[in-house]
Amino acid sequence: MYIDNEQAYAALAVAAEHADKAGVPVPFLWDGSEWTTRTGERRDIPLIRRDMGGWLAGLAGALERLPSASARAAELRAQATRENLRIVLGEVEGDKAEYVRTDVEMLRVEADLVERGELGKVPDLWREIDPIKSVATEVLTASNARAIQLLSLASQFDAFRAPMRDPADWVRDLGTAPRTEHVRTALVWDAFVVAEPGLSGSLGERAGKRALFAAMDKRFGARKKLAGYEGWRGVALPA
Repeated sequence: MYIDNEQAYAALAVAAEHADKAGVPVPFLWDGSEWTTRTGERRDIPLIRRDMGGWLAGLAGALERLPSASARAAELRAQATRENLRIVLGEVEGDKAEYVRTDVEMLRVEADLVERGELGKVPDLWREIDPIKSVATEVLTASNARAIQLLSLASQFDAFRAPMRDPADWVRDLGTAPRTEHVRTALVWDAFVVAEPGLSGSLGERAGKRALFAAMDKRFGARKKLAGYEGWRGVALPA
């Protein structure tokens, strides 16, 4: 039986909050229109499902191995006790004893903060980690429609979203051509939309063209009209 959407959303919220504990980065990110690799490359849904489901399962395993807050607090207090005993037994030279006492106090304060969850909360095994496993299993084994639905829920969290970039990044990567070549503004916009569907969709045509054309003007010089069309000289667009 499928995990319901509300539980899946909550599980993915926990996964997003603790994504840095997976040991490896999220393999795919939502760019506003589709899931792509971290370098912006597109992949088919079976590969996206395999890698995202595997990543979620790996994260759940990593979270299971984290010590509980009470165990971590106990470890810190035990360390404080050992350091304090060194002072009591005279194992610390007089001029260094004050530094060790400060360390002991800091360990005890840290233990209190850990126990209260103020230094980062460790997810609860049954209530939070097991649902992440359920989501991972469904992404890996359920129908494409269900897996896409779960990935759509994940795309709402920043940890699974590609960072918004500037059209100037795309312009900087353009090649140059002989100055005799003239590229129309419409062709530049079309090439940008094909290369950056998520970014162009997020910006919208009006704001997107404004930002893109300003970046083009900065790199290739102010737009000029040639044969009735506005554009730039010396631009090599992607094939």
